[in-house]
Order: sequence, then C-alpha cells, then structure tokens
Amino acid sequence: MARNILNGKDLLHEAVGRAVGGFFGLVGRPRIERVFAQEVARRIPLPVDAKLSAAARGLQIAGIYICVVGNRDLADCACLRDVIRVEGQERLQRLIHGAMGDWQSLPRQMRDGVTGL
Repeated sequence: MARNILNGKDLLHEAVGRAVGGFFGLVGRPRIERVFAQEVARRIPLPVDAKLSAAARGLQIAGIYICVVGNRDLADCACLRDVIRVEGQERLQRLIHGAMGDWQSLPRQMRDGVTGL
C-alpha cells in the first residue's frame, strides 16, 4: 500500500506536467517551451506531497516494525524489501532513525496533549 501511495504521487506529478505541456501546446508555444514547461511543472512540489510521503513512510515503518516484533524473517518482510529495493539501505537507516526519534517523543507528546485539555 505504501508503494502505491508513492507511485500515485509520482503519477500525479506526471499528470500535472502533461497538463502544463498540453496547455502550452494549445496556446501555440514552440515544442522546446512545451517540453521545458512540462519538466518544470512536473518537478514543482505539490501541496499534498508531504502528507502522501509521510503516510507512505509511516506505513513502511509500521510494516517493518510488525515484522521485527513478530520475529518474522526480515528477508520476507515486504516493506523492508521495498524500501531497500527502491530507496537503498542508507535511506532505510535514515527512516528507522527518524521513526525512533518520533516514537521516543510520542509518550511526551501524548502526555502534553492530555494535560493541555
């Protein structure tokens, strides 16, 4: 599911790029301008990017965590394999360290949220 979210984000960027390129074609701009506009539009961050990435990464980390606490063979962990295959081992280590920091601060955040009521 996480990979589908990330792939969907990529498809959304492609669609935006194609739409901009198509618009430039409709208004009669030269091909070089259309291609350039399409590439620029495809690479511009969209407002939903951060939320989609966070949701996908959270699902990946949760899946890896379930494999670890369930004493499953990590070679069979689909989330771990996907992160390593697509992102590489260095990215995996950064994701795990980031998640550990988030999870360590979660009890404090929950306590602060409850007392703030």
